[in-house]
Formats: sequence, structure tokens, C-alpha cells
Amino acid sequence: MTGKKLKVLMVNYEFPPIGGGGGTTTRFVAKYMSRLGVDVDVITSKPGKDDFFSHPDGFNLYYAGHTKNKISGTHVPELARFALTLIYYSKQIIKRSKPDLIHCFFTLPSGSFGLYCKKVFKIPYIVSALGADVPGFNIGDWRLDAYHALTKFISKSIWNNSSYVVANSKSLQETCKEFSPDHDIDIITNGVDTEVFYPAQNKDFTKNKDINILFVSRLMLQKGVDTLIRTMHALKERNINNFNLTIVGEGHLKNIMFTLIEEYNLKEKINYLGWKDLEELPDIYRKADIFILPSVMEGMSSVVLQAMASGLPIVASRVKGFEEVLEENVNGLFAEYNNPNEFAHAIEKLIKSPELRGKMSSNSIKKANQFSWENIAKRYLELYEMSVGLINGNGLKNKLVASQGSSKHC
Repeated sequence: MTGKKLKVLMVNYEFPPIGGGGGTTTRFVAKYMSRLGVDVDVITSKPGKDDFFSHPDGFNLYYAGHTKNKISGTHVPELARFALTLIYYSKQIIKRSKPDLIHCFFTLPSGSFGLYCKKVFKIPYIVSALGADVPGFNIGDWRLDAYHALTKFISKSIWNNSSYVVANSKSLQETCKEFSPDHDIDIITNGVDTEVFYPAQNKDFTKNKDINILFVSRLMLQKGVDTLIRTMHALKERNINNFNLTIVGEGHLKNIMFTLIEEYNLKEKINYLGWKDLEELPDIYRKADIFILPSVMEGMSSVVLQAMASGLPIVASRVKGFEEVLEENVNGLFAEYNNPNEFAHAIEKLIKSPELRGKMSSNSIKKANQFSWENIAKRYLELYEMSVGLINGNGLKNKLVASQGSSKHC
């Protein structure tokens, strides 16, 4: 491969504007990997008419048939259709892309394509495990548990044949190890692009105004949508009325959410914006004062990192996945994931103390700067080069694992 660019094919069933944090991760890894001189192709679900798009961030974006119906969510039949479509067209995909390595974002469905290409075309692949694709990732939804029960043998085979399996947080690494104790699991966190997400200039925290609380996520069980609305009701019950809640997202719990809003007479307090493209989010963050995410469980939340980079104090659940980005009383506050009163208490504390919001805003910005996509891309590049034999993994892999295990940040 001397004198030739490393060619990597990234695979993910979601990519902006489709999906959530997993798609955002793929986009920014591709962007910063391209800046490091890697020749990157991305293949994903088709949301529109085009089959190919030369992305302004420096990589090629290809679409795999009509495999996606909704922007905000994905159902199991769509996951299966994406996997089968890629395998069916695999010969054409590999002939066009000519990859030295395949990077699969999510174990399933993307990893099934990596496994197939390893067996048929002898192309190595790595897997980024990002959360709900890991068996044992418990969000209290029996459908996800049933899905994992039916597919865990495929997931195990995908991991066993990959060059590396990467978790995006220490807590997710622990879940991975519970599923597959003998597997070496590397940690490379998610990141945030501070060229895109940055704070509003000259924000006055002492100004007497209504506080804008922001929630950005898919409207699904994992993200604690019911706790979110009940928290706003608990604030009103405490006679805290100088707030508004902006909700950005779509999902199958939208109707239930609006039922709760109606039940608690919160319509005048809530501004629902629906689904927004990634390019629209920075301005929305900059107009907010507090970010809330009452999730049941997380791998590592991209939207929390975006909120931090935008200078927002964070109020989040005391669950795995947040402890690596949120520091109690430093850049945010914790509350029990299903306890609206605890969330209301945390938000009340921030509403009543402009000084605390200002301090946490500064700390969020500092902390977000530790999650640089450029550094993350460099760490992935080391795995790429070891996977294709460009560098010797002896010692370097141990060094990488040790550095990830000893530090929570990039």
C-alpha cells in the first residue's frame, strides 16, 4: 500500500438527516478522517432521490436503495432490509469503493455487511458499538430485549471476526464485556465539532427573563419523554413559572407526549419544533439556557456534548453513559432518571442562580473541548492501520487501551 491512500468504507444505516447520535458520529469521524488524508466512502440508507452525494466535508456519500421511510426512527424490518440490500449489492459496492477496511457503525445491521465482506472478499473490518446495538443495553423496553435475544448469536459472530470492537464509553465497554467477557473492547468516545457547536457571544446570565430549557432527542422510551413532561408539571407545582421548554425531536411517543402536555395544562410553556436537521441545531442550542436529558440509559450522548460545547449547564439522569461527560455541580446536575421531582429540584436550583448557570456554562465549554473529533479520528486511524497491517499492533494497542482506560476524555 506504499504511496497509496488508505481507503475506508464506513457503513451506517443512519446518517444525517436520518437518525440520531450514531449518524452524527459517522459524519464527523468521516469528516476528520478525510482531513487526516484517508480516502473515505460512506454508505447509508436512502432518504431521497439521489444515489450519490459528494459531501462538502470531504468524503463520498452513497445510498443503499430505498431502505428508510422515517427520518426520526428505525424499525427492525428496515434494519433487516438495509443489511440484506448491502449484502445483495456487495460485489458492486466493493468494486466501486475498493476499500482496504470497512468501518461498521453499530453491530447490527452494519456489522453483518462487514462480516460478509470479510468472509467473501477478505476485507478486514472494525465495529463501533454505540449503545442499543449491544446485547444487555437495558432501556426497559421488552422489544429491544427480544431483538437482542434473537440476534445475539449474529452479534457474537460479528465481534469474533472483526479486527477491533470499539465502545464509545467506559460504561458501554462494561456492557460489552458482560455480553462477551473474553473480548478485548477498546474505548473511543464520541466527540463534538466545536467549529459547528459553540456558545452565544456575550450571554448575560443575570438578565431577568424566562429561562429556556432545551430537550433534543428522539421521542422514545429510552430518552425519558414522560419524565420530561412530568418535570415541567413539577416545576409549576413549585410555583416556578419563569421557564419555557423547547422540544426538538420526532418519535413514536409524540402522541403520548402531547397527551401529557394537555393533561398537565402545559401548552403555553412548551415550544415543539419537531425534527431539525443537524445544521439547524447550533442556533437552537445557543438560544437555550439549560439542557435536559432524562434518559433511562445512554452509551455516550452526542446531543449532550453539543449542548456542552454550546455553553449549556446539563441536567441529566444518574445513569450509565453520563458520568463521563457530566460532573456534579461542575457543569451540571444529576437526578434519578424516573423522578420528575428530582429533575424539577435541579432545574429550580439553576433557574434561581444565574451565577451557578454562568459557572456551569464556562465549565461545559472547557469540558467539551476535551472531546475533539480530530483526536478521536487519530485514535481510529491507529486501529485502521493496525487492522490492515500498516503498523505493528504489539505494544501500540496496549498503549491505546491503557490510555483509554485511565482517562475519561479524549
